[in-house]
Amino acid sequence: MSKFFFGALLNFTGVFMLFSPVAAQDSLRVNVANLSQDVNLLEQSLKTMRLEIEELRRENARIRAQVAAANSKSATSAQISNLSVAIETLRREYGFADTQQKQQILAELNRQISALAKETQSAINSIAKAAYTPPQVATPIHFSDDFPKTGKTYVVRSGDTLSKIARDHGSTIKHIQNANKIVNPSKDLQVGETIFIPISQ
Repeated sequence: MSKFFFGALLNFTGVFMLFSPVAAQDSLRVNVANLSQDVNLLEQSLKTMRLEIEELRRENARIRAQVAAANSKSATSAQISNLSVAIETLRREYGFADTQQKQQILAELNRQISALAKETQSAINSIAKAAYTPPQVATPIHFSDDFPKTGKTYVVRSGDTLSKIARDHGSTIKHIQNANKIVNPSKDLQVGETIFIPISQ
């Protein structure tokens, strides 16, 4: 179960790193490599434990052979009883050692997976925070009435800009903007539009 979960987590981490910043990818690669090494060490421990189990089984078989030999030679019941007790003791010790080592391996593996999951979630949160752009609220523009009320109308032609119109007609950009409430000259100044050009007397 743990190996399957670890494999799924590695697959998820691989996909996640495709969309992560380089720094987050490097951090995750190091952690995944460390976790892989830990899993390899745990597998080596399991192999060692299996060898020890095989040794215990051989010892068990040897004792059983001794018991059989003792029976065939009419050994005393006390000797047989002692051998049976030794066999049962070995079984209990093996069962306890096996259970304890498995629990330690699973606990360590779960700890490593939990740590990697927390770091992955932290990286996801950092990326989401960096990618979030708060909506920009347009600053309201206030137009002034402080411009000459005398002047003339003008039809905007191709190539006109506020500065060109102001210069050609003796006005100012600010006066033309205030008089016509032009927020963005590049968008609000349209060819063919009639505007008022304030001109001081």
